[in-house]
Amino acid sequence: MSRILPRTIDVMLVILGALLPVWINTSNGSRHDTFDGLLVAFAAAFALSVFPACGIYRALQRSSVVRLIAKTLLGWILVQCGSLLLLQLLRRPDVLSGQWFYHWTIASACCLVAWHTLTFVALRVTAKRPVTGPHASATGQSATGALPVYGNNVGRSLKRVFDIVVASLLLFLLSPILVVLAVLVRRDGAPAIFGHLRVGYDGTPFRCFKFRSMVPNAEAVLQELLANDTEARIEWDREHKLKNDVRITTVGKFLRRTSLDELPQLLNVLRGDMSLVGPRPIVVAELPRYGRDAEYYLSVKPGMTGLWQVSGRNNTDYPTRVRLDVSYIRNWSFFRDLHILLKTFDVVLHGRGAY
Repeated sequence: MSRILPRTIDVMLVILGALLPVWINTSNGSRHDTFDGLLVAFAAAFALSVFPACGIYRALQRSSVVRLIAKTLLGWILVQCGSLLLLQLLRRPDVLSGQWFYHWTIASACCLVAWHTLTFVALRVTAKRPVTGPHASATGQSATGALPVYGNNVGRSLKRVFDIVVASLLLFLLSPILVVLAVLVRRDGAPAIFGHLRVGYDGTPFRCFKFRSMVPNAEAVLQELLANDTEARIEWDREHKLKNDVRITTVGKFLRRTSLDELPQLLNVLRGDMSLVGPRPIVVAELPRYGRDAEYYLSVKPGMTGLWQVSGRNNTDYPTRVRLDVSYIRNWSFFRDLHILLKTFDVVLHGRGAY
């Protein structure tokens, strides 16, 4: 996995760099028939051989950032030289737009250098961070150890960079919706967003942000309900949730059914508290229910979505949630994250398992 993912992203950046000049010209009303798809495909495939030969992926883990940038630029220049040579051999240099080729070369070079530099920095930060869980004593376990988490530091770092890029993009695109939802929630005078204390990576507590979907005095209402309703007390003790929760407002029901109440967690992702995909965030009181599997939970960041979300969400019982969390952590892959993200959109759109 650690070999496939960096190469896949590099290929995507090569293609992205070729498309950027086309998109810019299109937005300016210029002609955009100079794009050469075959040449781009050749360059992307050629990069799969040239980049490893230049030692780019070894430099990500063992070299300095200056040497990494130099290797990246050298590799990309060799790829483009090979592309020009191919055109000469095919006797097609006359069909090439020099302006497009120049812009493509610069755009992809910038993307590749930025991506490799971010990955390099993320790897160094991750490598220096020890894993020692302050809440591990609650389960008699330690979060320290050789757990099969995200494959290795490369997988963990690439996952973090992916989180930052996607979360930033989503916040930008969804900002108008977030503003409208905040105004609707604030109509009763209480804050639109609240932060509930959850257990994060290494047992570190953090405030998990959500749009407020309950009445302002939700805790008092809950305690009164649990004191007077035996069935509600049993359900709460078993699931830490209530299917018919009297605390939820009219707007809150809509937010929960559509999962829009969780959009502020994109801020948690940017802050590094959470990941886009991961085990569901839990409170400290739930940690003992994970038993010996708590060490897996403490070894990663909780996610906005995960296997539990696409496997029934609130309709799954607690032991099943734990099993799904552990299964995700032990069998993580980048493509599995993408599959879960895509499946989450389908689950949310149809409102399955939400209450």
